[in-house]
Amino acid sequence: MPSSPLPLRRRIIAIALAVSGATFIGALPAAADAAPAATPQTAITADSVPSDGILSAAIDRLRAEASDPASLQAALAILQSLGQRSQVSTPVASPAAASPADFATMLAAANALLNKLGVQTFINPSVAFNCVDPTADNPFGLAPAVSGAVAGPWAAPGISLPTIPLVNIDPNVVKSGQVLYGFVPGGLGADTNPKGMQVAWFNVNTFKGGFVDMGPSGQTLLDTWLANIPAQFQGIARNALQPIANTLTVNGSRLAPVDTDHGTVLSAVFGNVQNGNRSCFFFPMVGIVQA
Repeated sequence: MPSSPLPLRRRIIAIALAVSGATFIGALPAAADAAPAATPQTAITADSVPSDGILSAAIDRLRAEASDPASLQAALAILQSLGQRSQVSTPVASPAAASPADFATMLAAANALLNKLGVQTFINPSVAFNCVDPTADNPFGLAPAVSGAVAGPWAAPGISLPTIPLVNIDPNVVKSGQVLYGFVPGGLGADTNPKGMQVAWFNVNTFKGGFVDMGPSGQTLLDTWLANIPAQFQGIARNALQPIANTLTVNGSRLAPVDTDHGTVLSAVFGNVQNGNRSCFFFPMVGIVQA
């Protein structure tokens, strides 16, 4: 019998590989003038992610107990994502001049921002089809993206928050027992809808999990820094902190602080980002973090 057509996901992946010319998976170095990165976490590889059997056993237990539907749905979503995750490689950008719309260049820029923040990237990057204007270098309008996570306590490396009299600004965006998730697409323009990206997480030690919506990076940082500041100082603090938050974001980037508790946390990041009048769906990026 003739072979059936490739599913849409595999066709998109094949296109991405053809456009990028990538041949291996590797983390990109941060730009030379980037702020010092935080201490790197243990590298994430496909082999470091627990097998499907571990998740399947957890799912069987959750189904039997029938007491935590949110955790069950999160575990099921991650199990499905392990099979769906994009096979796009992370290419090293060519030293030659490249068009801003070149797939490899966009992916390099997305990686650079996560590296600057000291966030360990997930196993696989992702790609959205027909997300940017097609060019000779990128005829299918592919937009790449990367995602990652860092366990708390975590504060943005190389960033000094301002000193405001009578105000104590906690620089930690997440604390112990929490995880900060990041998502960075490449090559996007107007970010017209802050909703659409989400995290599915599951702690294999506590059997707890759930779904969390991601928010625009700059706004998430700002809201976290302002959370414990008295109302009468919020205006002054916001004016001082907003420019700093703006330096740590790009169009379409998202963050989500999550109360995961301590343990081994499996995660999948996926969803939609609006690029002007284009809706971009990014396939799941899967990773693991020790919280």
